[in-house]
Amino acid sequence: MKAALLASPGKIVFGDVPAPPLRADEVRFQPVCAGVCGTDVSIYQGHRPVEHPFVLGHEVLGLVTELGKDVTKVAPGQRVVVEPNYPCGECALCRRGRGAVCARKGAMGVNIPGCYSEYAVAPEEFVWRVPDSVGDRDAVTIEPLAVSLSGLGRSGAKPGDTVAVLGCGVVGLLLVHAATDMGVRVIAHDRFPDKVAMARALGAEPMPDGEDVAAFWGGRGVRTVFECAGAPATAELAFAAAPRGADVMLLGLSSRPASLVPVRVVREGVSILTSMIYDHPADFARAVELVASGRLSPSKVVTDVYPLAEIGAALERAAGGASGKVLVDMLGKWGGM
Repeated sequence: MKAALLASPGKIVFGDVPAPPLRADEVRFQPVCAGVCGTDVSIYQGHRPVEHPFVLGHEVLGLVTELGKDVTKVAPGQRVVVEPNYPCGECALCRRGRGAVCARKGAMGVNIPGCYSEYAVAPEEFVWRVPDSVGDRDAVTIEPLAVSLSGLGRSGAKPGDTVAVLGCGVVGLLLVHAATDMGVRVIAHDRFPDKVAMARALGAEPMPDGEDVAAFWGGRGVRTVFECAGAPATAELAFAAAPRGADVMLLGLSSRPASLVPVRVVREGVSILTSMIYDHPADFARAVELVASGRLSPSKVVTDVYPLAEIGAALERAAGGASGKVLVDMLGKWGGM
């Protein structure tokens, strides 16, 4: 089958690879469209090691083409999205309900082949049928929405609370979207004015220029600070400026050190929380439900669409940091998008 192959960092080539085998509990599907994620960008740039050539991609809407002999919940021709992280289900963490941080989990496009290909497979347990009421662009952005919903849920934020979101990338923007829908007031921060404008359109209040962050957050009664940029500077800002008694929720994935002053965190009762992807299956089920009901429309954060032939340009665009969600049209036609 044809696939877009990461031949080396920064280099995509198109070639033939063997079609993945179909196990009894798996679904084979044809990708219709796919998202570009920060993880894809990190691997593309060589910051995360993979064995080349490698097939990237894990945010995907597909059409079912073939079923393993034990599959019962989907049928050929149906639209599906994939929950692309597969905990082992057997280790101590999985048995404690912590599959999101399972050290043995398979991750499509990260440590097993991804979806930037003619066909892909996924275990039936992690394949979700797309309701007819959900358009293709909303469907393909359900996966990053689940990441944001999980972080929002773990934070304990409630209607009427005020929170701050540092970093209005896709996860940050979708967090704004979900939080404002549930009646949470959001203060949005980003270095790109266009992203701040997107956050405002989703219901957030932009952070005014020139204001002292700690004083502004304190005056507005910020209860939770969501660090979504994945940068040491924003993590340090969150630790330093979070109001007394507030929570700092880390969703960004910076691999560089960030400093904090422990005595300040302890004396002022600032709690540091983390959220890694989402919990299976509850968070994905919730994301599908909210989109199907019409309450959330994650496609609002889509800013760019590229044909598959320009997937390298799509990855570069996402790497620049100024875009919202970047999509790849896998078939050269939008199938109703």
